[in-house]
Amino acid sequence: MLDALLLIRLVLAFAVGAIWVSAITIIADKKGPVVGGVLGGFPSTGAFSFLFIAINQSTEAAVNATIVFPLAFSITNAFLLSYAYFSKKGFKKGLSISLLTWLIASTLIVASNIQNYAIALGSGALISIVIYHMFTRKLKLPNCTGERKNYGFSGVLLRGIGAGALVSASVLLSQIGSPLLGGVAAALPAVFTSTLIILNKLKGTEFTRSITKPLVFSGIFTVIPYSITVHYLYPTAGIWLGTLFSYMLAIPLAALSYYIAK
Repeated sequence: MLDALLLIRLVLAFAVGAIWVSAITIIADKKGPVVGGVLGGFPSTGAFSFLFIAINQSTEAAVNATIVFPLAFSITNAFLLSYAYFSKKGFKKGLSISLLTWLIASTLIVASNIQNYAIALGSGALISIVIYHMFTRKLKLPNCTGERKNYGFSGVLLRGIGAGALVSASVLLSQIGSPLLGGVAAALPAVFTSTLIILNKLKGTEFTRSITKPLVFSGIFTVIPYSITVHYLYPTAGIWLGTLFSYMLAIPLAALSYYIAK
C-alpha cells in the first residue's frame, strides 16, 4: 500500500511541478518578473511534501518535517540571493555557485540534527531578515521585461517535464529519508532552479536576476508562514483542513508580497 501511495505522490508531484513551472513561465513572459516571481514563490514543493508525508507516513512525521523547514527554506532564499549577486558574471557561474552554496549549507543543517522548532524558526527568521535587507537596500537589480519570444506547445511541454522531474526528485528524497532530511528536501530549490533555467533561455540572465526579488519576497511571506500553520494545524485540524487553511492564509500574504516587491 505504501508503494502505491508513494507512486501516486511522485506522479502528482511531477504533474504539479510541470504544470506550475510552465504556467509561471508563460505568466512571467506576459506579465513581467514581479507577477511571475510572486507566483513562483507560492507554496508548491514544500506544501505537497508535507501533505504526502502525512498521507504516506503519518501526521506526526509531517509535523516533524516542518521543524527544520523554516531554516532550510531560508537557505533556499539565500540561494536566490547568491544567484542574484554572482549571475552578474554569467548565468552558469551564478547558478553553479548558488547551488553549491545551498548544498553545503543544507548538508550542515542535516549534520546538525536540529530538533528544536524555536531554534529553527528563529534562525530562519534571522536569515530571512538579512536576505530581505540585502534585496531592499544593497542589491541593485535590473527592472526589465525582456524580449518577447514565441514558443509553442512542445517547448512548454519539454520545460514542464524538466521541472516536474526536479520536483519529483525532491519529493522522493523527503519520503525515503528521516523527518529532518524530509524537511530539508521539502525546501529543495527545484521550482526556483527550473524557473531560472527556463526564463534564462527565454528572456536572458538579466531577466532572471530581476525575478529573484519577487521570488524571495513571496517565499518569505507565503512559504514559511505556510509551514508554520501546517506545524500547528495538522495535529488539530487534520491534514486536509490544515492544508486548506494554510493555503487560505498564503493567498493574502502572496498579495502582500506582490505589493512589497513592486
